[in-house]
Amino acid sequence: MVRRTREEAEQTRCLLLDTAEQLFSVKGVSKTTLADIATAAGLTRGAVYWHFENKLDLYRAMLDRVAPAFDTIRTELLTAAEADPAQALWAHSLNVNRVIASEPQIRRILLILLKRSEHVDELAPIHDECVAHMREGQDVLRQIFQLACDRHQTLPHVDPTLAACALQSIHNGMIDLSLEDSGCFDLEHQAGDVLAYLYRGLFRSEVLENLSPRL
Repeated sequence: MVRRTREEAEQTRCLLLDTAEQLFSVKGVSKTTLADIATAAGLTRGAVYWHFENKLDLYRAMLDRVAPAFDTIRTELLTAAEADPAQALWAHSLNVNRVIASEPQIRRILLILLKRSEHVDELAPIHDECVAHMREGQDVLRQIFQLACDRHQTLPHVDPTLAACALQSIHNGMIDLSLEDSGCFDLEHQAGDVLAYLYRGLFRSEVLENLSPRL
């Protein structure tokens, strides 16, 4: 009986998060109340507050649903970088875009985070959390660019900190463009062509020739 109750509670929690995703993506976060979510899910407001303290708590839980995918991508990057930092960065760039392009839930939650949210008032803490996450990601890229520089894979002028900033910026820009107008930019199939412009300005030609898949 206890096990069944726990399973039912988890099913209710998932239903609320699924419903929140759908409403947030259509109406926007600020225009969607917890009561709206409860009604659309066929539940009471009490059910929402049983699982989530407030909208911020629910919003964070929604973001947590896709966090493991990005944690895996980062772990794969760090692991591969020990053997070949240039190849690890190239594979990482392609993998980030492939995952976002091919996973509907990840695209939907990124759409909510980047296009359907105002990180003010009750969601103000999300802004600082996003900035911290961005800085952490940029530092990982900087470390790997430093490793690539140490192994003489990059061109002589390359600064690891600026290279990391440039790569993160182009990743963010392509993701933003694809969310804004997927008909204009095909993230899965065109990202490699766009990234190639940056990589050719960062790495030695003999290194580029050995990247897989080819530029």
